[in-house]
Amino acid sequence: MNLSALVALVLADLSAGTSTRPTVSYSPLDEGMVEVLLTDDDGMGVGFGVQPDRSEADVLCALADRIPDAFVELYAVGLPLVPGTRRPARADVVDGVALWTDPAGGPWSCPVGRYGETVRPHGGP
Repeated sequence: MNLSALVALVLADLSAGTSTRPTVSYSPLDEGMVEVLLTDDDGMGVGFGVQPDRSEADVLCALADRIPDAFVELYAVGLPLVPGTRRPARADVVDGVALWTDPAGGPWSCPVGRYGETVRPHGGP
């Protein structure tokens, strides 16, 4: 899966139920890194670097860790919440799969990009 498709998965989770979507652009950085820049309708941008040559799960987890911070700066909203709580989910890699997990150690998790459709016991994609 390419970098823009992985970014789209994270943005879909953060934008679930809203029309809030930043413009995303990419540019090469030193040492194989790529800058991901999110820009709102007013032209404000927030960017960060990722290493696209890592495993898909690691790249997706890195994006799921960093995009919400950019989203907060742009739109004053953040990570998807752990269902039934006010806790923001955390991005983790479990058994080679990028997941949203409960940072309090609760049993909930779901694959990044499938927040609105999948809720499973923690520990399995």
